[in-house]
Amino acid sequence: MRRDIFLHFLNRDTREIFGLYETLNKERHGVLMRRALNAAVVLCEDRCIAPPGFVIEDQIAFELAENQCAYLIEGLLQFPMRESSLAEFAEKKRIGYEPMRDRYSGLFNDTRIGFLGENATGIIGRRSHITERILEDWREGPESGHRMWKPVKGILLPTHVDMVAKVPVALNERGTALTWAAIAPQLPPEARAASIELRDTLQHIYFRQYCSEFRLVALTEVPHVWRDFLLPHDDLIYSYRRLGVFLDAFELRELIFDAPADLIVALRKRPGFISFMDAYVGIAARTTSNTDLGFLVGRVRDAFKYDWTAVRARRLSLFDVSPVEVSELASVLGEAASRLVREYGLPVRAQAVQQATRTGGVTPNMITEPDLILFVALEEELDVLARQLKLTKNDSPPEASGDLGGVSVDVVCPRNMGRVAAAVAMSNYLAKRHRPPKLILIVGIAGGFKENGSDVGHIVSVTKVVDLALRKVVDEKEGPSPNFRREDYRMHDALARVLQADVFDKNKWSTEACGLGWPDDRRPSIRSGPMASSDEVVSSDRWRAMMIEGQGGETKLLGVEMEAGGVCAAAERAGVKVCMLRAITDMADPSKTDNHWRPLGMKTLASLIERVPLGRVLDLA
Repeated sequence: MRRDIFLHFLNRDTREIFGLYETLNKERHGVLMRRALNAAVVLCEDRCIAPPGFVIEDQIAFELAENQCAYLIEGLLQFPMRESSLAEFAEKKRIGYEPMRDRYSGLFNDTRIGFLGENATGIIGRRSHITERILEDWREGPESGHRMWKPVKGILLPTHVDMVAKVPVALNERGTALTWAAIAPQLPPEARAASIELRDTLQHIYFRQYCSEFRLVALTEVPHVWRDFLLPHDDLIYSYRRLGVFLDAFELRELIFDAPADLIVALRKRPGFISFMDAYVGIAARTTSNTDLGFLVGRVRDAFKYDWTAVRARRLSLFDVSPVEVSELASVLGEAASRLVREYGLPVRAQAVQQATRTGGVTPNMITEPDLILFVALEEELDVLARQLKLTKNDSPPEASGDLGGVSVDVVCPRNMGRVAAAVAMSNYLAKRHRPPKLILIVGIAGGFKENGSDVGHIVSVTKVVDLALRKVVDEKEGPSPNFRREDYRMHDALARVLQADVFDKNKWSTEACGLGWPDDRRPSIRSGPMASSDEVVSSDRWRAMMIEGQGGETKLLGVEMEAGGVCAAAERAGVKVCMLRAITDMADPSKTDNHWRPLGMKTLASLIERVPLGRVLDLA
């Protein structure tokens, strides 16, 4: 199925960042926003989402909401908030935004609040705490290794970064909303060289909360909106430009992009139009260039004896939303979709629904590639995983595949240890897909550091990978000595949140896992913390001590493994989130041996994966 869309381009700060208020007059600015909103609405599965402040704060966005009011009435445009009513929302916002009242005058406009109250049927609840997350990420983000902070750290000295991290805390203590308008004047002079990068980081933290909670993607390639702030995206499908190429083939770009909301609402209720947009998703996912997309669609259009120029000529009459003309257009688009499906073997929604009925109500994704990818390094790990989870091993990549509780998975296994082998295997797999997966879950065995609280048998839910593969070797009196050049990768918290939630019964899992061959005096347990990734098998007391003592700048590493740095590097290039579970099977010292903990650790990991509601994990990813 298609994804729902976050309307980051409706945010006034976003458009200020890209200079739309200076480069476009008000009319052109409004036209661009209308076209982008229409593109998002026709592409989304059920709804587009924006905080209510996006509409209330800005005159252009508010006028767009007024003109396209049918989206609000139909619930195609929805507004999440934690408050129980718009009145409570307005009261709370007015307190925090009082110091910036002139800039955010829309929040103090009862007419705008009343308009939303009268027309928006999509006022929905929000669980995430935006302010708390901004405070946390602004305080801890620079040390997390998250790539959003890398440009900032490349410009500012560590002392200046520390000064910046304190600014939101002070504002919050005064009760001031954490907006860029409030933060920017409080930045120390030394930090203002990174103002652009800091503002982008604030947008990312703010928007990401909505994307994570509601599983949203951003619409990319909107004219003048050059960056997506590292939000979830799929450039093959959820692209303003690629959708335009597809619509152009049928002379529909102006009709759809400039349409009144009433026409889009009417079309979305017709099966023919739904099939037409599904066909776009199917063929867009299978083409990597806009030229290929236009060529393949054009072949079908030319073989379809219909006067598409007549549709363009009837644009104004269609804007009047005549039921007869809407029905006729939807019927023609449905036929075009059928021809695209037959020509290119595209997935069909109706077939997915029929299969759902046969399989007990689980609707397969229209794009058949799995959203969840498991990574293991070694053949022995793959064997245990496939056997325990009843996965089918394959002769060619992916090395195994199957279904886990209704969630399809592929398993990537280079059958070799090390960062390079992992990076190559994962990069090759991702390059062959038509669209990126939602999540990669790294699993396998690791060495532990008992001094930091990890022991043989522990399962580690890794919060951060400290990649120590890059080192500079320097001469010292005692001989050559390596200096670590660490690269940090923060793991996505989707899995950790599910492991801590009521939907996962830790005690039940632990009791069942004991039956896999655990000693009577031990019981499986889960630890959480950072882990090192190194390119060597660590079986050295000196090497081990260097890690434990913080040579890499991390003093509480729970263990060390060898592949995550490579997987994370490949995943970062593809824009895919990563989680990791590791079973501690030795203490990364000279006494390590291939004992019974290696297969037992993998069996225990497999039992944990089997117990975790993976669908819920993907919902949060």
